Amino acid sequence: MIISEQTRTRSLDLTRAIEDLQASRPTALRVLTIADDPATDARSLAEAIDLDPMLTAQLIRLANSAAFGMQQRISSTQHAVSLIGFDSVRAVAALLASGLRNHKNPVPDGFWQHSAATAAGCSIVASRFGIPRGEAFSLGLLHDLGTALLHSIDPSIYDGLNADNEDTDIQCELESREFGLDHAGAAAQVLSSWNFPAAFVDAIESHHRSTLSTPQERVLVAGDALAHLVIGPSGTLVESGQQLEAMGISADAIPGITQLTSDYAVEVLSALPR
Repeated sequence: MIISEQTRTRSLDLTRAIEDLQASRPTALRVLTIADDPATDARSLAEAIDLDPMLTAQLIRLANSAAFGMQQRISSTQHAVSLIGFDSVRAVAALLASGLRNHKNPVPDGFWQHSAATAAGCSIVASRFGIPRGEAFSLGLLHDLGTALLHSIDPSIYDGLNADNEDTDIQCELESREFGLDHAGAAAQVLSSWNFPAAFVDAIESHHRSTLSTPQERVLVAGDALAHLVIGPSGTLVESGQQLEAMGISADAIPGITQLTSDYAVEVLSALPR
């Protein structure tokens, strides 16, 4: 395949962006580092989070959301960390560290809505696949991180590729052709550099061509399918229902789970660092 000069330039820009990714909030990157230390407990992680009032507020809102099922309102960071788990803390910190709050490079239309809905869907079906709720939530929240990165390199090209709002393996092929790497691969590179677990990174990298060979892959594909049932695009509705049934979720159960995903997604969206 002949690679155009424009594609070569965008590919180099993307590589530099991944290599040079800096924290938009230094505390967020520090939280990622602390959370990765096996010796860290909820108290010491909470102390690091408390240095950033915005991150603190977002995590407490998330802990109080329906997605984590807390019956009583909580107000302490340590309690929030204990409830939602280190995985979810890392996910929210990663969103902050990625610089997505830099409005000079806005994310693609629908990015936050789809991320919230996928996170909600993953958390709802987590127990079906033997995945801790926090880990499942984090997979859904971060799985499309690469779309924002590609969009930041060349918004007009990216929006043109995504004109039909399709989220398929064909879309990934078009991204690779224009940027040298698709959004799943871009997200995987970033998360790997931040020491996210290999199974977590692999699930995100393969979520458009998943063989469903690991619990992480299965829960992410299920959560993504539920997000498509909640917010579209319409062309994915039949396929999404078939994916869920193929993973053992009965057709009778799908409407109720989809409604629950929709309800949870609203609360998750309000807690994200937009």
